[in-house]
This record gives sequence, structure tokens and C-alpha cells, in this order.
Amino acid sequence: MEKIAREELARRIMTATNKSDFESALKEYVLFRLGLPEDTRETNIYLLVLYSVRIKMPDEDVKTLESRLATVDCHQTSYIVSKKTLLMMEIEREIDVHISPEESEKAETIPLYADALWRRKNDGK
Repeated sequence: MEKIAREELARRIMTATNKSDFESALKEYVLFRLGLPEDTRETNIYLLVLYSVRIKMPDEDVKTLESRLATVDCHQTSYIVSKKTLLMMEIEREIDVHISPEESEKAETIPLYADALWRRKNDGK
């Protein structure tokens, strides 16, 4: 069921005919994939990923959770940054629109990310 919902949300992003609908569908996809409420107002993707982890680990006390999230892998990347990167890669794969790593790094919020994807999607038209 989740796969069908994800595919439907991706289709809504791909078929959006204006930037506003594109951004709205992208936000809905991000919130769905992170298991966050539809009425979430935050748009910073890093913070959204962080919130999703906290929701999924409700029994962890704040100190333990912060300690776990602060650890980095061999590439000096935290769990939250890795999860954010994987989410963005998934979205780009789902909608077959790819932006450069530099653009991804600058796209800290859903509106900025939507703008970068929208520009790339419409470059060839």
C-alpha cells in the first residue's frame, strides 16, 4: 500500500503543470516518506528528517538520541545528513529529474529544492 501511495505522489510531482502544484506535491511526498503529519509547517529538509527520526524513536531519551545522531560515518556524514541525501536521491529517481550535488546542497528547504527540480525539469522544454 505504501508503494502505491509513493508512486501516486511521485506521479503528481511529475505531472504538475505549474511550480506551485509541483512544490505542493513535493512537500506532500516528503512528509509522507518521513511519516510526518500533512499539516507540518517546517520546510527545512534536514529538520524534517530529524523530526521523523525523533517520532520513530519515541522511547529514546533526548541525550541518547542526540548522541546517536551526532555520530558520523567514515565519510564524516551524520545519520540525518545521510537520510536527507537518500530521500533526495529517491525523489530524483522517482521523478527522473536530477540536479547536481552542488544544487542539492543549496536546496535546504522544500521550496528551494522544488525550485531547483522545477528548473531542471523544464530546461529541455
